Amino acid sequence: MEEQERFLEILSEIKNIAALQNNTLSKEEICRYLGGMDFDSGKIEAVYKYLSAGGIKITGYEALSGVTETSMAEDRALFNQKIYRQEVEKLAITGSGETNSIIKGFLMGDDTLRDRLAESKLAHVIRLASEYSRRSIVADKTVSIDEIISEGNVGLLTGISIISENRAQYIKENGVPDYEAVHGIINMEIVNAMESFIDMEASGKDWENAMLAKANLLHEAAKYLAGENGNIPSEEELSEYTKIPVEEIKRITGLSEDTKRVVSS
Repeated sequence: MEEQERFLEILSEIKNIAALQNNTLSKEEICRYLGGMDFDSGKIEAVYKYLSAGGIKITGYEALSGVTETSMAEDRALFNQKIYRQEVEKLAITGSGETNSIIKGFLMGDDTLRDRLAESKLAHVIRLASEYSRRSIVADKTVSIDEIISEGNVGLLTGISIISENRAQYIKENGVPDYEAVHGIINMEIVNAMESFIDMEASGKDWENAMLAKANLLHEAAKYLAGENGNIPSEEELSEYTKIPVEEIKRITGLSEDTKRVVSS
């Protein structure tokens, strides 16, 4: 952990130094600043790529072939994700006993413990989000783990708010906090937030794909009918040929004009 903290501090210092030098550094400078770290060539290359993606010019360094702006942005996102997780690890509270102590104080009315309760659950959000890594919607990059984590954090705060508004409900008759219920409602809200986000994004993707498919169908139908009849087909003719309702054809933004341009070209 100390090594991670030290690395983050050094990386921040490197970026600050670059800002004072027109966002320009040499490989030698960077290696000198990282001199105290146990880095192999692969890790140093990752640092070069990260800094380059952040707009810092590194003299004497040429990115590996095949590295595009997109891939560099992805690398940067992954790097930032690692940094976030490292920061969460620093905040994470070890031991259920201490977490339950925070819950007890919060249920008894100590609102200053709200943030500490949230911080104690951030690592749990990351663990839950990581379970989605094999889902197709993540694999095809429709959504990212970072986005799922973000939504999970929203769910976490929602769960804490629900508990805050109904504290008495989470205290048993003998005055002992119902820790299981507290953990349960927080977990449920985290998962619900993640699942709702994924469902929404998946539905949006399906809708987009369906609209693109219909647009392509109409495009091809317009070309075919224009060739057969010698004139640009009307929306009614397209509807009759494709079985897509006229009103739906009209809702496909700009389709008619695009079709006319293609057919007349």
